[in-house]
Amino acid sequence: MPKGPAPKPTELRLLHGDRADRVNEHEPIPVDEAPQCPDEVSDAVREIWDYTVEHLDHMGLAKACDRDALLCYCEAVIRHRQASRVLAQSPILIKGRNDSLVTNPAVRAQRDAAHVIRHFAQEFGLTPSARSRIEVDRRRVGDDENPFAGTG
Repeated sequence: MPKGPAPKPTELRLLHGDRADRVNEHEPIPVDEAPQCPDEVSDAVREIWDYTVEHLDHMGLAKACDRDALLCYCEAVIRHRQASRVLAQSPILIKGRNDSLVTNPAVRAQRDAAHVIRHFAQEFGLTPSARSRIEVDRRRVGDDENPFAGTG
């Protein structure tokens, strides 16, 4: 994973007057439609999917090409919940070989799922810090409450 801040979106580079050699004029533009949940997912994954896509769509960030990455995010949320349930009913340290105490394997499952969730949440703008780096045209998102949204 590259170090440093996330790359600035091309539209923002243009607004800020960045040097021409720093602007990708051939950036792909995704189809502007919401991703469709695959049919074979569990009801629990579909619940996370529907909730997340609703919020991404409201922010103007739901794109069909993000389907598989979004599915990984939703499945990680379910794995994290499952591991958390196991840990709520069992100790953090359990007896291992030779009766020594070892960390419950559910701790690692929970931690790994949390890492995946955090990574994809950053990519999709689902954390406060990620949203602070994203700019959207509020007129396109449908901000009917503020007639001046997106004008300056």
